[in-house]
Amino acid sequence: MMIGKNPYVYLAGPFFNSQQIKQVEETKCILEHRGLKYFSPKDECLFKPGVTTPEGILTENIAALNCTNLLVCITDGKDPGTFFEAGWCYAMGIPIVYIWLTGEPGQKFNLVLAASGSVVRSYHELDKALYEIRETGVFNRRNWGSEEMHYE
Repeated sequence: MMIGKNPYVYLAGPFFNSQQIKQVEETKCILEHRGLKYFSPKDECLFKPGVTTPEGILTENIAALNCTNLLVCITDGKDPGTFFEAGWCYAMGIPIVYIWLTGEPGQKFNLVLAASGSVVRSYHELDKALYEIRETGVFNRRNWGSEEMHYE
């Protein structure tokens, strides 16, 4: 699928504890290293009780999703909001790269997610995938790891 050599990325992932924040920040570093512009809900539209509303946050997120060419989605933490964003992108035909860092060898990955996008198992694999996209302007759905994927 052609997406261009300079896709605008939506970075979906939970950011409710220090480990999740670290994953988002590491992913942002790779996006920046590859020269990609991105939208991160963690940085752009945090919920502030009494200041923002859930509907307002949803509206901001949907507006950003509608402007994106590529979703980079952290699956660790199994966050419902993150999977909502992935479902939205899939329905809109936006390519998805799923990041699955906590999977153990032989562990099964969700088959619906695997069928709807590419899977990377490390930051190195994410960097390789983004490099290929930047070089070719093409998104190819595949498992970027050397290990065979098992599904549940």
